[in-house]
Amino acid sequence: MKKVLFLILASFLVLAACGSKEDSKSEDKKETKTSSKDDTSKTEDKKSEHKAEKKEESKSKHAEQEKEKKEETDKPKPGTTDKIPVKLSSTVDGDTAKFVYNGNTESFRFLLIDTPETKHPRVGKQPFGQEASDRTSELLNNSQNIEVEFDVGQKEDKYNRKLAYIYVDGEMLNNILVREGLAKISYVYPPNTRYLNTLEASQEQAKSEKIGIWSIDSAFKEGNKTEHESDDNNGTNVSETNVDNSSSDNNQSTETVESSNNKIESYPNCTALREVHPNGVPSSHPAYAPKHDRDNDDYACEVN
Repeated sequence: MKKVLFLILASFLVLAACGSKEDSKSEDKKETKTSSKDDTSKTEDKKSEHKAEKKEESKSKHAEQEKEKKEETDKPKPGTTDKIPVKLSSTVDGDTAKFVYNGNTESFRFLLIDTPETKHPRVGKQPFGQEASDRTSELLNNSQNIEVEFDVGQKEDKYNRKLAYIYVDGEMLNNILVREGLAKISYVYPPNTRYLNTLEASQEQAKSEKIGIWSIDSAFKEGNKTEHESDDNNGTNVSETNVDNSSSDNNQSTETVESSNNKIESYPNCTALREVHPNGVPSSHPAYAPKHDRDNDDYACEVN
């Protein structure tokens, strides 16, 4: 009887232990499932947050690109009629000044005009040269807004000066100088001719009123220059002849001496002439030829 009771008690204890283990396993499974759900939920939340951040970043980047594109579109462009703001650095003479352009100090030569010289190494100071220089300085220094406008053609000359129309408080300085008789139309090289008609009209008015350089025969004629010079140091009588350019070497000059009293100099172009006369020659010089005097100022191949 005791054995039977012992076996029953043992069986009961074994069954109880098994039930406890099953309950424990069940609880562990429940906890694992709950933990897995929590982890999945956290992962989903992180993914959502990351997507939201990426979306926001993409929006911000797109907005920045649109802003840059708009700024680039609105930015004044050389070669159009856009006027580009600059700051005055210094004035040089009547038709040249230095401006701060795109963060750099650059020399600017005023398009389509020429003022009498004030600092030319050979011709010295010409009539109305100082007046033109002073007027340019006055207008630029007293202007609240200075702007430059490029034409559709060449933007720089051989001296690396920018070629532009200059505006002082909305008025074109190039035209003011021509209208006041302090400059003439010169250095006309198409297609940089946007305002040629305007300047020609102003020049005709100045001529008809005989003001400034038009009050004398010509401020650009050799006879009106303060200093009359010739590179002919021998005092010889001079005659001129033309040379067929087709048979000339562009890099060589041609000089023929006829006699001790007659000298003839001929050059195919200004490059050849400047090899002998670096600063050009006046109309009284034997090397002068009208074909080398493109601006008709009675001085050939001058360095401006």
